[in-house]
Amino acid sequence: MNTFEAICSRKSVRNYTGEGVSSEELDKILKAADAAPIEMGQYESMHLTVITNKELLDEIDGAGAKMFGKPNIHPLYGAPVFILVSTKSQAETIGNVAYSNAAIVVQNMALQATELGIGACHIWGVVAAINSSPDIISKLNLPEGFIPCCGIILGKTDYEYKLRYIPSERIARNAIE
Repeated sequence: MNTFEAICSRKSVRNYTGEGVSSEELDKILKAADAAPIEMGQYESMHLTVITNKELLDEIDGAGAKMFGKPNIHPLYGAPVFILVSTKSQAETIGNVAYSNAAIVVQNMALQATELGIGACHIWGVVAAINSSPDIISKLNLPEGFIPCCGIILGKTDYEYKLRYIPSERIARNAIE
């Protein structure tokens, strides 16, 4: 699969078999995170927390369901791996750069997961629940000054990535010449 095929095949996978990813697959996905462009090369402003602990995943899932006011939903979709991307406090960065950095890191991981046939889904909403729970935050062992920003769930899936039709100009644009 080439880069453009991975881009046009990537989708948010929300069905998992329960099987995790191998250490080799996880290493490739984490290497893709390391390859992400970060503002001014300040990689020390980013932190990844790889969560595979079932009890903590269930606690995060429950906190997300509670925050959404829907106790029967599972916002982590039963994925066995959740990689949480944290950044230094916004007070130490310019504008939304920290969130842009985090989004790029997640997108790189999602594209690598697509190439490997690993189910992946960007996670945003649950992060608000994490940030509202000092108990969960304390379990993450984050470096001082870091806040969870976004993440990605991963796991084996029965879904097969296929090239999707992407309409031209689905995002409005203009040109200034």
